Amino acid sequence: MKSVKNLIVPSIILLFLAVFAIVYFAVDSFRSRNTIETDTDSVKIVSYESSEIASVIVHNNVTGYNSKVVRTANSDGTDKYEFSGDDFDPSEKYSEAKLADYVEYMTNFFADSKVSSNGNFADFGLDNPRITVTINTVAGETVVVNIGNDSPDGNYAYANVSGSNDIYTIYSTKVLIAQYSSVSFLDEMSLNIDYNDIKSVHFERKSDGLSLDATVSISESGISVFDIYEPYVHQASGYFGNLIDGIAHLTITEFVDTNTSDLSGYGLADPAYRFVFTKISGGTIDISFSRMNEGYCFGYIKGINKIFAIYDYQLDGANLQELVLIDPYVCYCYVKDIKFITGKYGDQSFKFELDVPNGKTITSDNSTVTLDGRNAKVSDSYGRAYYSILFESIACIKIGGIEMNPTSAGTQPEITLSFQDKNYNTTVYDFYKRDENSYYVYKDGEYMHFYVYAEEIFNDGGTDTYNYGFWKAYELLSKAITENMNGIYDL
Repeated sequence: MKSVKNLIVPSIILLFLAVFAIVYFAVDSFRSRNTIETDTDSVKIVSYESSEIASVIVHNNVTGYNSKVVRTANSDGTDKYEFSGDDFDPSEKYSEAKLADYVEYMTNFFADSKVSSNGNFADFGLDNPRITVTINTVAGETVVVNIGNDSPDGNYAYANVSGSNDIYTIYSTKVLIAQYSSVSFLDEMSLNIDYNDIKSVHFERKSDGLSLDATVSISESGISVFDIYEPYVHQASGYFGNLIDGIAHLTITEFVDTNTSDLSGYGLADPAYRFVFTKISGGTIDISFSRMNEGYCFGYIKGINKIFAIYDYQLDGANLQELVLIDPYVCYCYVKDIKFITGKYGDQSFKFELDVPNGKTITSDNSTVTLDGRNAKVSDSYGRAYYSILFESIACIKIGGIEMNPTSAGTQPEITLSFQDKNYNTTVYDFYKRDENSYYVYKDGEYMHFYVYAEEIFNDGGTDTYNYGFWKAYELLSKAITENMNGIYDL
């Protein structure tokens, strides 16, 4: 049915995504105070309010890494958190919200059960614990929590407090979060790329070799408009605009690695998607993404030594078909801009003249429409205007497919449409036979790299007046003008 235009990794990656998801949702649920380990049936090992904490030091005995967060109070009494782990970078900005969550999680230990009171630490990996968490309080107290082996089912880990013989099981998510490093605390990054400083945008997709280059401009209404110039010249669709806008204003909340020499380990050495913004002021912003897997993908911004993870919905539109990413119509136009349209097929031709004032519709009493000099304002008994059918059928000639190199085309076009706008600019579209069911389209003598199906030209919709090819719509209007009674003609 025609209608008016609608604006509109390898296994290592799978493993990391699984861990990332577990940790993310564990922390998220902790923030909402709904974690399992705070249930009334659980056993409290240690628990502190944030105001009681001076610092938390987490030592990983396996890697030798130390993480430290210091809590102080601001002048207004609110908490202030500062990170000073082994990999602290003074040039980075760390999220106090993330540090606050980490401190809360590392100073509140609740057990699923007590498994021993005998101090048999070696049986549970607590004679040489994997992780030690040192909690220093404002009151001068120091408490050390040790984390040992995992339970046989992997859902729990064994833990105890130094100085006590009691051994407990704690949830394994605690172990994952205890292994956080500086990258886990990085503050969120919002790109907020200014379209007023963007010269062009490049999008490429590995799966099918798609590559699109477009310029961007801002319309009078403030909407960003993308015009593709490679590999063909055509306006992009609203879906392409939404995709680019989502990347241009991407907010990154989860960083996963600062070792950008290992891009291949994250599927980023040969990325699945790539976006390049070329700035008017100079330079580029080059962003790559891995393929999507289990709801996530990894990303990397060239020149910024961090790898991040995002949800796949943040790349909505990246897998849309090429035909969806471009304007679906060959020669869409607005009726208010057109002075006349001529059509030629064989020895037949027509001239469709329009005078539609700004802010008015084609069916308005203020609008004038003629076909070959005859008043064309004829409708059916239900108010469906045949002249509107013709204009819609011309403006909404749908692209059937993309073909970069025409394989066969006649020396002369079979059909020609010529548009003259109110500024006296003329645009000519020629249709050359591709096969029995389709036509190549040329614009002002240049191949558009598109073809249309013959039904876009010759389909007879019968009483379905929303489904006419433009030549049949012309014939229908011509007949309606001849046979109408008082401006009404019914099929």
